[in-house]
Amino acid sequence: ADIPVVELDGVVHAVTAAHVVQAIDRADADGAPLLVIRIDTPGGLDSSMRQIVDRMLNCRTPVAVFVGPSGARAASAGFVIAVAADVAAMAPGTNIGAAHPVAAGGKEIDKTMSEKVVNDMASYGRGIAQEKGRNGEWVERAVRESVSITAEEALDKKVIDLVAADLDDLLKQLDG
Repeated sequence: ADIPVVELDGVVHAVTAAHVVQAIDRADADGAPLLVIRIDTPGGLDSSMRQIVDRMLNCRTPVAVFVGPSGARAASAGFVIAVAADVAAMAPGTNIGAAHPVAAGGKEIDKTMSEKVVNDMASYGRGIAQEKGRNGEWVERAVRESVSITAEEALDKKVIDLVAADLDDLLKQLDG
């Protein structure tokens, strides 16, 4: 069967969110057996990330997020998108995490508001991780402490489900 692949390359913002959401909707409408989101992002807007995650959590089509190729990353908003996948996979030589929220445009926010934003993101990520059977404690650390790990470490810590060399390897590992 045809497996659609949508690219999420670069910053997560309204346009990239619309692109990914449309791909999820198409996969649902076409009855695709799986949708793969190939991701390489430093992060982006919370509102755009939540649009993508909401659609992922509420669609019929299983969604795999693949952090790749080697050298790619799923940081910040991309990290949460990966954690929300039905299958989270990474290529060797990639990293994931560093999800501490920051203000857009370099604006300063006061201490109380900063604490609220961090607490909200930490509980959001932890809850999604636990729902997907992933390591919610480490996900919360990635938000609160901005820690990041390699693909192999993420697999070992149960943040992701598998390491795959490329998309073909991912599909071979998922077959059946």
